[in-house]
Amino acid sequence: MPRVVLVSLAFVLAAAAPKPSFEPSFELVQPELFSAPGGQPNAWADFDGDGQLDEFVGFRGRPNRLYRQDHGRFEDVAAKAGVADNVETRAAAGGDYDADGRVDLYVGFIDGTPNKLYHNDGASHFTDVAAALGVNLTGISRQVSWIDYDNDGDLDLFIAFRDKPNRLFRNDGGTFTDVTTASGIGDPRKTVGAVWFDIDGDGDLDLFVANQNGDTNGLFRNDEGRFVDVAREWGVEAPRASEEFGGVGATVADFDRDGRFDLFVANYGPSALYRNDNGRRFVDVTKAAGLLFEGHATTPSWGDYDNDGLPDLYVAKFLVNVTHYRDHLFHNGGTAFHDVLTPMLDQHDASHGVQWVDFDGDGRLDLALTNNDPGGGHYLFRNTMPASSARRALLVDVVDAKGRRSLPGAEVRVYAAGTRRLISSGLVDTGGGYCSQNVMPVHVATADASHVDIEVRARGKITARKALRIADRGMRIEMRIPQ
Repeated sequence: MPRVVLVSLAFVLAAAAPKPSFEPSFELVQPELFSAPGGQPNAWADFDGDGQLDEFVGFRGRPNRLYRQDHGRFEDVAAKAGVADNVETRAAAGGDYDADGRVDLYVGFIDGTPNKLYHNDGASHFTDVAAALGVNLTGISRQVSWIDYDNDGDLDLFIAFRDKPNRLFRNDGGTFTDVTTASGIGDPRKTVGAVWFDIDGDGDLDLFVANQNGDTNGLFRNDEGRFVDVAREWGVEAPRASEEFGGVGATVADFDRDGRFDLFVANYGPSALYRNDNGRRFVDVTKAAGLLFEGHATTPSWGDYDNDGLPDLYVAKFLVNVTHYRDHLFHNGGTAFHDVLTPMLDQHDASHGVQWVDFDGDGRLDLALTNNDPGGGHYLFRNTMPASSARRALLVDVVDAKGRRSLPGAEVRVYAAGTRRLISSGLVDTGGGYCSQNVMPVHVATADASHVDIEVRARGKITARKALRIADRGMRIEMRIPQ
């Protein structure tokens, strides 16, 4: 992994790199290891604290796996780590709930088995503490998110269900209190996907939920810890024509570089792209953007695979008994999106999990997919675009004053140095990629800029800035956020 670099406010001009090509190029990583079918959620984090990202994959039909990375090579250590549950798994989320500096793991099931909260013991082993902490819930678990909804500095726990009201637990120094009723967040509709972000710029995290089986979507505005559903007023309710239609996955990015985070929702039926209109409402721009398509779309995920500053979009699709139901990889051309799915991706597609992740820290976003079709696999692709384009990116670790990753939903923006020309932006992950949550640096592009300003906004305030000279390769930097 690239070293963490300390950056001063002084920098030297560097020659601008050539504009990257948008043509995607990927190769399979350890295909013999990642060949087993049945994968559903997949979550990335540095679970063993060695500075390298590892991957947890939840399965249907086989024990779950935890892939430990050793400089680009992976090994399944789930049994040794104590997380190899052989129960159908539909949710996985990493988060340091007890603020001890180690990433813990919440795993959600669907067959009546109580969910588990695996405490990271720090010796490459995990212990289930869900029952002791009162979060061993049962139900058809979907999106799990570790977020700080009340801005008190620790990670709270949200769990979405498809068969019962969603739940929210407030974290009080490592213990949990059920605040579902008090907060008003207990949506009883059939939730599948959920994503947290600050829709109105008021400094706290709001919640969008994608609901299935004919149910409308919800958009829960956070009003000082009390949530109000404003989906209809904000234009994302999406009334359904029948019970066959509904929302599945949701993902957030600033696709048009106007400084505000927009929303894409994968649906059974027409999927939808909603542009954030000045933090007051969302506007459906699906057709104008070239993203109007119908089908059983399950999982969307934004990722700037060519480092041009414009986030691209992978959309997984799934239909029972149909192998290789065609996915989409939409390149963002600035004015419209175009499907550039390669034969390699088409032959090794996703049905559920989609994660963009620079697992080897080389500045190029790689792609991890899971497919629970009988002939599917859970593939890992290395991005093989030219090194000259790979260097045009930064990996930004957003941590609190004590170095802990306690700020999901924090916003990272890159500007041309000395200006307010926005080049790219990203969020510290709050959930997505199919019922998963990662704990990993934010990948942001620098495009053709030779030097840039980086800005982090957390809890509604610009809390950190740095000026950078772009080096000959991608850099990983740390942005510490004061309490």
